[in-house]
Amino acid sequence: MRKTLLRFSLIGVYALVRLLSADAEADPWHSEKGLASYYGKAFQGKKTASGERFSQTDMTAAHRKLPLGTKVMVENIETGDKIEVKITDRGPYADRKRRIIDLSKAAADSIGLVEQGVGRVQVTVTEAPADAQKTSADEETYFEVQVGAFEDGEQAHAVLNQVEPWFPKAYIAPRDGPAGEYYRVRIGPFKSKEHAQQIAHALQRGGHRVFLDEVPESTVPEEAARQVHEGDSQKTNPKK
Repeated sequence: MRKTLLRFSLIGVYALVRLLSADAEADPWHSEKGLASYYGKAFQGKKTASGERFSQTDMTAAHRKLPLGTKVMVENIETGDKIEVKITDRGPYADRKRRIIDLSKAAADSIGLVEQGVGRVQVTVTEAPADAQKTSADEETYFEVQVGAFEDGEQAHAVLNQVEPWFPKAYIAPRDGPAGEYYRVRIGPFKSKEHAQQIAHALQRGGHRVFLDEVPESTVPEEAARQVHEGDSQKTNPKK
């Protein structure tokens, strides 16, 4: 999805401040430049710092300081290619003075870093973790699969048309960004993480590069949240 990936909005990222600690220094508009590397086959299936199993095909990354669950936009400074990834692990630990992020192989490939192995990037926080966005401590967490995000609405609809026949809960979420409106393609929400993971794996088998995201109930469109609750009610009280 080179050159089509959006410059993600930083609106709402101020919530990161609530999660930051002495060993996770970053201001609400945190952006840094340095080297990106990638890690792959040797780590496949191993537990990350977030507790999730690492997969080369997930759009994820390791960062030494940012809160786990943070989403960041990574730009290949040489080419301008961009991709959003979710921070699920800690690292990199090699060449600490220059390397600032370790990407999954799929993420590195999306911005043209696999062949060279290491490249200069800019990393910008795009969204705080779900817990930092919650309006109350007991707010429910849902799960969604992000299939892509595009500045071009037609491209977003093309991806939606690909996935919607197989995944009816796919939708486009317009958002305001610094370069204007952009469009996320997402599937969900789901109350079950296992269900969302099944959807993510099916999309990956179809060639899509995705990540599984946690979303607070308050950020879910009202109609989508109502459908989730109605689905749970039908399971609990099936019609005779």
